Order: sequence, then C-alpha cells, then structure tokens
Amino acid sequence: MRFATQILWSSIILVLFVIDARSFYDTTGKSVDQLINESIGSYAHNSGFPENPRESRELWSRETGVNFTMPGTQSGNVTSAIKSSDAIATDAVQYQSASKMSATQTSTSETESAEESTTSSATNLAGNWSFELRDSKTREMSLTLFQSEDAIFGTGSMNDGGDTLEVSASGSVEKDRLNLDITTSEIVSLYRLVLTTNGDSVSGNYRAFSASKEPWTGIANGIRKK
Repeated sequence: MRFATQILWSSIILVLFVIDARSFYDTTGKSVDQLINESIGSYAHNSGFPENPRESRELWSRETGVNFTMPGTQSGNVTSAIKSSDAIATDAVQYQSASKMSATQTSTSETESAEESTTSSATNLAGNWSFELRDSKTREMSLTLFQSEDAIFGTGSMNDGGDTLEVSASGSVEKDRLNLDITTSEIVSLYRLVLTTNGDSVSGNYRAFSASKEPWTGIANGIRKK
C-alpha cells in the first residue's frame, strides 16, 4: 500500500512539473520525451528553427535565394540599385555635356547675330564722292571710298586755293552717321568730318587741324557720283 502511494505521488509531482515547464518553454511540435529531457536540463534542437546565425543564414538563403557567400551578387535589389546609380551618373554627364553644347551654340548664335546686326545696320557708302568744304574759303575734294562692314577708307585729292593735294580717308559708319578723317599730304592737315547720310548725299560739319595754325571749323556737303 505504501509503495502504491509513493508511485501515485511521484506521478502527480511529475505531471505538475511538466505543467510548470510548459509555462517557460514552447512545446509546439515537441514530443513527451523532449519535454522530459528539457525538464531535467537536456535540450533537444528543434529542426524547424535555426540554432545559430550560420543556420539562420542558410535557411534565409534557401527561402529567398540570397547567396551570402558571394557579396558581388547579394540580391537583385542591390544590383538594381547599383545599376540605377550608374544610370543617374551617366544621365548627369550627358546633361552637363548637352548644357555646355547648348551654351556654346547660344553664344555663337548671339555673336553671329551681333555681327549680322552691325553689318546690316551700316549704310553702304562705297563709291566715288565729291565734297565741298566751306569755312573762310571753299575747298573741293574728290574721294574714292571703300567699305568693309562698318569701316570706311579710301584716297583722293583736294583743291586748296589753287593747289591740288593728295588726301587719304579713314573712318566708320553706324546707321546714318559717318565719321570720316581726311588727311592731306605735303601741307599736312587733318579734317575730321561728322556727317549724316541720306542715300547718295551726306552733310554735316568738320573740325580742321594744322601744324601751323589754330584749329578751325567748317561745313561739309557731299554727293555720290553715279
């Protein structure tokens, strides 16, 4: 009788111990033997859960296809990110090149437009001209003028009180305004003409300079010969 009572109490104690152990351990999927082993400090590994980081990586590799042993091909997302970064860098370089090309083309276009504007705004004054210069006396002058863009230059002669002097001309034209310097040879003098153009005629005034006397002013008129 005593022996049966001891067996009964031993069984009750064992059941209570198992119930207490269930509150600390996850018994899902575990056999009674595993639970008894755990109750006495001997744990059995559950194959459904990784035991260490290495097994965790292997399990993750099998489930996701990620190969942790090959850093260069970790995952499609990483590769895509690298490719995306390379594409962004390439686009940035192409954008900079396109911007520089556009800026160069714009600058060239503006320069060409400015040159065309200067050329188109300059009145064509090339040809043979006759001038009358009047101050205290009247001088007759004949000039052959040439023009390149806004530059005017040429040669001719001047009748100065009976003496015929060779002259050279240089100056510039802007729209309807002609600035023309006339330099005489032998008796060196400078006639600085400021004239307004009107088709085949010009008119305005001048200021004359000589090494032998004070500067003086006069009126100038000119007409282009047909």
